[in-house]
Amino acid sequence: MFAKSQIERAWYRVRRQESQNRIQCRCLSFARASVLTAFATLVACTHQHSAALFPNGDDWLRWSESEREQYVSAYVEGMSEGFREGCDTALEATQPPADGQRLLEANARCADHAPFSGRNLDLFIPLVTSFFQKYPEHRKQRNLGVSRVLRSLDEGRTVEQIHVESSPRH
Repeated sequence: MFAKSQIERAWYRVRRQESQNRIQCRCLSFARASVLTAFATLVACTHQHSAALFPNGDDWLRWSESEREQYVSAYVEGMSEGFREGCDTALEATQPPADGQRLLEANARCADHAPFSGRNLDLFIPLVTSFFQKYPEHRKQRNLGVSRVLRSLDEGRTVEQIHVESSPRH
């Protein structure tokens, strides 16, 4: 009985270590994807004048419509890829091994919560432009770059709500 208990504990430790190794491997894949996405975003935003990796309102207003579209496209692609990788890692860490229909259902539930899912991204570009034109005091605000405005819009906030939430409290 004692030996069986030790064997079961040893087997449990091995399985736990294997699970942790898979999660670490997925995290490394996620990190690589994030770095590549950040690089793609930088390349998409680069013009003859250098653009910041984390553009502010002044950067956004200087860009052409095409550059804005490229930034939003690269940003959303990066967010989507990171979210998918995060879902996969979470499913592996918390679910028993799934295949077939169970795996499809788990992935679908996760995908339902993806950022920018089912949104018409063409509507975001004029809203970001409107925000920075209407509220020039936010153009250089360090904690309110283009990416934060995009995320806020995706969460259902209006341009006015973003302004109010981002304004200093009096």
